[in-house]
Amino acid sequence: FPIAQHFQKKEKGKELYDKLQWLLKQKLGDFRIDSLECCIHFVNAFTFAAIKIFKDKIRVDFNLDEKVASTKIKQSLQLSSHRYLYYIDIFNEIEIDVEMLQWITKAYKKES
Repeated sequence: FPIAQHFQKKEKGKELYDKLQWLLKQKLGDFRIDSLECCIHFVNAFTFAAIKIFKDKIRVDFNLDEKVASTKIKQSLQLSSHRYLYYIDIFNEIEIDVEMLQWITKAYKKES
């Protein structure tokens, strides 16, 4: 799926995506980017984060082997006894903070 299609008429979403991608590349190094019809996957050995682009935000999901409680988490889903899927909505660059980057880093390292 052409990655550019995710960003059509979604300038704010693209801005936020670019910032998140840049910060993660700085922190984690190289990883693959797979553009699917539903979303964009960041992939190491496995998908460690998925990003859905909206007009005014991005939605980031990732999974961890631990339960996390935070007001930043829009929704969570327990996938198994020790596996949780988390969704975070990002409306501005300030929300792409150290805590969120640490969670995604844990998801990246868990899969490698």
